[in-house]
Amino acid sequence: MELKPIGTIHTPYRTSGDAPFQGRFSSETCEIEIFKEYEDGLKNIDQCSHLILLYWLDRADNRVLQTHTPCDADIHGVFATRSPNRPNPIGFHVAELIKREGNVLRIKGVDALDKTPLIDIKPYSSGIDAISDANIGWFEKATEGDQTNGNSYRADIEELIKEGDLIGLLKKTGELHGHFCSHSAYGVKAGYIAMRELGMTNTGMEEVVAIVETNNCFSDGIQMVTGCSFGNNSLIYRDYGKTAVTVAKRDGTAMRIALNPDFEESRSEKYPEANALFEKIVVRREEPTPEETARMMQLYREMSIELLDADDSELFTIERKTITLPKYAPIFASVRCSICGENVMETRVRMRDGKPVCIPCAHDDHYAMYGSGLCIER
Repeated sequence: MELKPIGTIHTPYRTSGDAPFQGRFSSETCEIEIFKEYEDGLKNIDQCSHLILLYWLDRADNRVLQTHTPCDADIHGVFATRSPNRPNPIGFHVAELIKREGNVLRIKGVDALDKTPLIDIKPYSSGIDAISDANIGWFEKATEGDQTNGNSYRADIEELIKEGDLIGLLKKTGELHGHFCSHSAYGVKAGYIAMRELGMTNTGMEEVVAIVETNNCFSDGIQMVTGCSFGNNSLIYRDYGKTAVTVAKRDGTAMRIALNPDFEESRSEKYPEANALFEKIVVRREEPTPEETARMMQLYREMSIELLDADDSELFTIERKTITLPKYAPIFASVRCSICGENVMETRVRMRDGKPVCIPCAHDDHYAMYGSGLCIER
């Protein structure tokens, strides 16, 4: 049996760590270069909206027969998974055709690495190829409750966004933040506006990115509503000290939402008692009575719920824009520290006498995040 490549797939993904978990969720535009001798086979392909791509995963491990997946902790046979590592590493993907330019096809929604050999192209038809009741038993069980535009872990939040239930979103944020306050409510409202206007859902696979410009309570509302966090590599922190956020899709479509200072200052005027209690308890750190603490929390709750009803344009300045996002987060190997024996990300290793050492054992400078912002400490 002989396979002949008919072209090459060109993508920005150099390593598996660069590629998205599922190409379907990527908005990156890539190119397929069809070799000249096969260009005649592209006749009428521009009448197809989607294409089935078959390609050779030339950097996969063809010795693997069983594997883990990101969906659960069980081991599965590779023939029951989409793992790229398999005896004959053939990739299969349905991509959107954007445009044909001679022997080059511009496509969207692919996860192949750069310079992957293309084996074949077939037109995709929802009438022929889509089987509505098809399922993968173990996958359905592992992702029970998943929705087309969300997942079981954020289903309740996505439903609250869909219904415009800002109080429900504020309550969810309270689970993370520990209480209600005006700035966490600002974050809830800003996150809701962005997710609503950009028409996004989030599965935690970096398809949505939030860039926060502050480390105050606002950021917790943003994290809860958008689903962007440091842990899933979709939260970017810029130490500007501004109550503002930019929420973006992978194609760079974005909204920057910043708190209107006039509205913020009006809260102090409308709630002088809450402001006085805040100054005493939080700013000056004076010991409050139980009654004072309870009263401040009550007033904060009232303020938070009230501002959720404020007009968007009164509350924020909102700017639609296009930005350039960083690539998907790479996956780094771990290296064992020669002193303490703990694993450390390879990019954080320091070499001492030719041996890998972690930052604490090396007593080296590093960044730290405190309430005052980023700093360098040793």
